[in-house]
Amino acid sequence: MVKRGYNILSAWRNRWIILRIAAIVIQSMAVAMTGCALWGKSGIFAGVAYLLVFLVNFLLHLPDKTEMATWLNQQFPELEDSAGLFLKDPAQLNLLESLQVQKISARLALLNLPLSFYKPVWNSLIMWLIAGGLSYIVYSRESIARPEKEVIKQPVEKVIPGVKSISITVIPPSYTGKAIRKQSTFNLLVEDSAAVSWELHTKTRINQVHLLFSDSTVLSLKPSADGTSWTGERRIHHPGFYQVQLDTLLSGYYQLQMIPDHPPLVKVNSPQPNTTIDLGRPPVVRIDARLTDDYAIKSAHISATIASGSGEGVKFREQDFHFDQSFNSRPPSAAATKTLLLNTLGMKPGDELYFHIAVTDSRDQQTLSDVFIVTLPDTAALFSMDGMVTALNIKPEYFRSQRQIIIETEALIRDKDSLGTAKFNSRSNELGTDQKLLRLRYGKFLGEESETNIGVGAHDHDDHDEHDHGKEPAFGDAEGLMDAFAHKHDNAEDATFFDPEIKKQLKATLTEMWKAELQLRLYRPQEALPFEYKALRLLKDLQQKSRAFVAKTGTKTTPLKPEKRLSGEQDKISPAIMKQAFDYNDPDAVLRAALSILDNQVFLPSADASAAEVIRQSLGRLTTAAAREPGKYLGAMEALRKIQEGKAATADYTTARQGMYHLLQPRTLPQPGVRPQSKLEESYFKNLKKTGSQ
Repeated sequence: MVKRGYNILSAWRNRWIILRIAAIVIQSMAVAMTGCALWGKSGIFAGVAYLLVFLVNFLLHLPDKTEMATWLNQQFPELEDSAGLFLKDPAQLNLLESLQVQKISARLALLNLPLSFYKPVWNSLIMWLIAGGLSYIVYSRESIARPEKEVIKQPVEKVIPGVKSISITVIPPSYTGKAIRKQSTFNLLVEDSAAVSWELHTKTRINQVHLLFSDSTVLSLKPSADGTSWTGERRIHHPGFYQVQLDTLLSGYYQLQMIPDHPPLVKVNSPQPNTTIDLGRPPVVRIDARLTDDYAIKSAHISATIASGSGEGVKFREQDFHFDQSFNSRPPSAAATKTLLLNTLGMKPGDELYFHIAVTDSRDQQTLSDVFIVTLPDTAALFSMDGMVTALNIKPEYFRSQRQIIIETEALIRDKDSLGTAKFNSRSNELGTDQKLLRLRYGKFLGEESETNIGVGAHDHDDHDEHDHGKEPAFGDAEGLMDAFAHKHDNAEDATFFDPEIKKQLKATLTEMWKAELQLRLYRPQEALPFEYKALRLLKDLQQKSRAFVAKTGTKTTPLKPEKRLSGEQDKISPAIMKQAFDYNDPDAVLRAALSILDNQVFLPSADASAAEVIRQSLGRLTTAAAREPGKYLGAMEALRKIQEGKAATADYTTARQGMYHLLQPRTLPQPGVRPQSKLEESYFKNLKKTGSQ
């Protein structure tokens, strides 16, 4: 009986090991599936590594018989924690152990393994299903985000009969910094202004060799003494295509693609386009920019203009600054920084600094950044009362209050050494109270009724509320009934005394007052002073916005003739005639008509003259496009030319249609990863990214 129990336990142990290995394999498949969906082929290697590591670890720590016995004792109480007795030698069992084995031997033979025995496999299968669903979602999103692009078949380069070998030397221009390279194919991809030299070797003696370019120019190659070697050179300034002509034999079309050299790009990270340095802040401007170019940055500097004075007495001083970094190594990308100390530049309160960054690349192409403005506000002008007589009557008192807080704060800072700590803190706290009262007075214009309503639009219900909540509403008075249970107050969002722009600036003013009050309450008047000045400046701007200005005009109207007034004579009046020319011709109509002709894949030029004319005009469109983008449209142009000559195969119809479809597509909008070609596109692209991030 003991031997039978040992056999049962060994069989269960073997099954336990098999299930554990199966669970690890399924988990590895799930990891590989998820990794392949997220990271491509490298995810498969992650799954294989997962499988190997766990298998090695499993083999090093195989579950022993004691583990199985422990699991059986936990699952089956009827074994009375005695399953381990079946693993001992019957000769080593004492009397009590032998009796216990005989007692439970019959029970062990009747036991069935529960479903929890297969739990590791079930958990692994659930993990595999989840990984499959996740992979399906990832693949679905990628197929939507990256729609299948229509691939234009590139023309296969065919060697012209009679040419033994070809060697083309490309000499990149000096601004690229690239080395000379050689190739043995006719299709070219060269830099702008690169020099290209051709060297052809023919099998037999040839009389003349020409290169026919898409811009109607012809390059005649020079022969050697034996007439089998031909050389020629040309500098490339625009893309297109060309053909090789050996005597009367003409080759196919070869691509002539050009890599353009864009002007350098300037991205200014700091400062902001308009920066105001309030009193108490260090008069320092740190300029941080990122400069990039296709090949190399030759130089970069900051061009600054300082404006001093006002009215007709404004004076301007121009000055250039070099960045802290050197560009002698001609890097293609660099971080440029510079710290400007405004005091050392001779700037005083009321002056303004205008600057822009000029970057020059290795081809002497220059890019100018936007103009940035840095202002040092004139504190004396803020304290001036000029021009306030036309402001609202409620504002002068509040302006004087804010100025008085600033005056007393500066006096407190000056008297700090002569005052004791207790008196200094007391006066600072009193100034904080004055700032709070001023803030509350301005908060009323935003619908705020108490201190707790500042900035949040809430209101307090106190014991002295002026609303009469105890009055009984009349019968049928729905509005009065609502008033009995509702507490109606204006709030900051519903205040309509000012327009939204004024409200926005007034809220900003209250925020600065909050910050100033906080520093005063913390006994730090020196740190509160910048916020007080900024609040005063915002209030001054509000006062200026309350005016309306109407400029005088010097226009003199024609004097009226009394004898012609009210006469009703209109014979001298010529009616206005609007002339507008409308172009009803669709420039893409020819391409659409050609597509309908090519859809049948049967075209005979001699059978239909009108269809032949449509194909001819479409070929002109494709030729123009191929001269501009040979890598995209040259194959379609050559295929359509074969169709026009009646020598086309089925694949030529497909290639020609693909090229026409691309011509009919609208111009691509700026996309991430595509470099903007103009400042307008660059500005649009930046706003597009901001909208997407929000």
